[in-house]
Amino acid sequence: IYSAEDSIIYDLVNDKVYLYGKGYMEYTDIKLNADYIELTFSTKTLFAKGMPDSSGVIIGKPVFKQGADEFHAETITYNFNTKKGKITKITTQEGESYIKGEADKKQPDNTTFIKNGLYTTCNDEHPHYYIYSSKIKVIPDNKILTGPANLVIADIPTPLVVPFGFFPNKKGRASGILFPAY
Repeated sequence: IYSAEDSIIYDLVNDKVYLYGKGYMEYTDIKLNADYIELTFSTKTLFAKGMPDSSGVIIGKPVFKQGADEFHAETITYNFNTKKGKITKITTQEGESYIKGEADKKQPDNTTFIKNGLYTTCNDEHPHYYIYSSKIKVIPDNKILTGPANLVIADIPTPLVVPFGFFPNKKGRASGILFPAY
């Protein structure tokens, strides 16, 4: 199911559909909103991005929802056959924390790999404090793992560096020993 507020262009030669202006696409449990969506039926792929308005500001950036997961991004490429995707400039919320990153790869089991990512509990567009890591792995409803990580406050890296990070990512209540947490 797809629609657009501005226009829908069918390219029968290349087997594509272009959605312009508040495009919407729905397929099984996947929902996508973006100002520009390109669907290729032969390869079963989609590409989405925001478009510049009259002042040159990018509007209508993609919002990708699959089940309870929601991603905000600059661009999204997704293959419906393999259920894999690539997302640039990702912002997502995992429980009470927020994760932002440059590039993202989404696997069929919804595991997400993020390059040059920030992990924070600050909900500002530009967080005041965060843990920076060049590699972050998000396993939904389970845990968040990082490679070498550095605490950054007000965009100033602190000398606190750890070789890896482990953050629980379970929803709901649990019983047992409470470990110190960030």
